[in-house]
Amino acid sequence: MRTSAGRQADSGEELLRRMAARRRRDNAIVAVIAVLAVLGGGRTILGWFADEPAAKSPDTMSSAIIGHARLAESFAEEFVVTYLSATSGQQERLGEYVGAGQQISLPATSRQVSDPIVVFTSRNVSTDAFDVWSITVSVKVAKAGGGAATTGSREYYRVAVSVAADGRRRALAVPAAVEPPGRGIDLVLGYQNPCGAESPLAQVASGFLSAYLTASGDIARYTVPNSGIAALRPAPFTSVESTTVSSDEGGCGVGGSNARVLVTINPKTASGSAPTLAYPLTMIQNAGQWQVEYLDSMPELREPMTVVAAEQGSGGAPTSTATTAPSSAVSIPPATQN
Repeated sequence: MRTSAGRQADSGEELLRRMAARRRRDNAIVAVIAVLAVLGGGRTILGWFADEPAAKSPDTMSSAIIGHARLAESFAEEFVVTYLSATSGQQERLGEYVGAGQQISLPATSRQVSDPIVVFTSRNVSTDAFDVWSITVSVKVAKAGGGAATTGSREYYRVAVSVAADGRRRALAVPAAVEPPGRGIDLVLGYQNPCGAESPLAQVASGFLSAYLTASGDIARYTVPNSGIAALRPAPFTSVESTTVSSDEGGCGVGGSNARVLVTINPKTASGSAPTLAYPLTMIQNAGQWQVEYLDSMPELREPMTVVAAEQGSGGAPTSTATTAPSSAVSIPPATQN
């Protein structure tokens, strides 16, 4: 019994010693925190225990940038139309768009300005407080004495717009007239082989477009299973006539198992002929039958990428020659369908 009582006493004393040691340690930690707080480290200490703020995801940042770009574009359209149509007695209208420090002279007669279209947007400055966007707007301006603005030609104006973080917008200066975008280059397409009307590819492609555009016949006859391609409803045309069919497949469907095809058609409506249309298609041979797999979003390009250069022939008329793009040029892959 003594031995047992002695062990119990020893255990109680050991517990008391541990509790006292823990109390001294806790008191020391509290003293250190108090000293740091007095020295201005309280915010830092709280930061040790606070959760880190969640970082913005790339999707959230992209959505914000796109939203601010739309705000800048709509503002630029409104400003350009308002500014170009304003007269000398309407200075106050411009105060909604640009600061009063601008030296502005306005004509006595208003011009008819309509149909604004944003043709180019770039973000030139980006800070936490605001972004600055450069917006080029195309507008239709009526000719002097021409009546409605629809008789006019297009002019191009560039304006710088600041967009604050909360969406407030302001022009940095009045618009500047700029030249329109220049003519681009012509790229050589990848359909080198013309296909006759009786070739397998031409027959299937022509039948497919007739069913697709006129809702006549069963479009499923011409498409792969589960293609998701359905005839247009309501049908925009009463009939179509294929004018040219070309392919990257040399046999035009005689042999081979897949092909990229470009078909041009002359459609007709109930009231008469309509402009020529072009359809790039991806086709495969399935169980011995050619079928349309995709309506491609863009025509196939020749690989390597090739541009068409216009040269003056002996008679003064331009002739086209294909030149391969230099090795430093960006290679554009052919279109694919998801």
